Amino acid sequence: MSEQWGQQPQDQPDQGQTQAQFPQYSEQQYPSAPPLGGGFGGAPGYGVPGQPYGPPRNSKLAIASLILGIVSLPLVLIAVIGPIAAFVGLVLGVIGIAGASRKNLKRGVGIAGIVLSLIGLIGGGLVTTVELHAVNACKSIDSKTDPTAYNDCVRHNLKF
Repeated sequence: MSEQWGQQPQDQPDQGQTQAQFPQYSEQQYPSAPPLGGGFGGAPGYGVPGQPYGPPRNSKLAIASLILGIVSLPLVLIAVIGPIAAFVGLVLGVIGIAGASRKNLKRGVGIAGIVLSLIGLIGGGLVTTVELHAVNACKSIDSKTDPTAYNDCVRHNLKF
């Protein structure tokens, strides 16, 4: 039996050769493969049992806190809506961080949401205080009978 180029294959015996003419190898020359799961330390692990695969994710509550913290900053100029959004963002951020430590989630987004919500809450509180002071300073003017004078008084007392 010849190959394409007229040579005998090396691993097959010729018609006149027997198996005894080929060299025999013992197991001492070639060691066996290490046992599965051992020998060289075993297969690498795929994380801690009971925890999800991959890197930690962000908490959904922490993301909501970050969004409300960002939104509360421009809403600070509206007396009541800005501080309410900031307060809700602060509460969601605290809950998100508390849950993140139990569920192996990232905490950075929650911390950023808390910081922005605190800035929005403090700023909203200051703006609300200034607006209430301006409205109280103009109590003597009736806003229903003379709205122009009342608005001019409030604008005059607002010190931004």
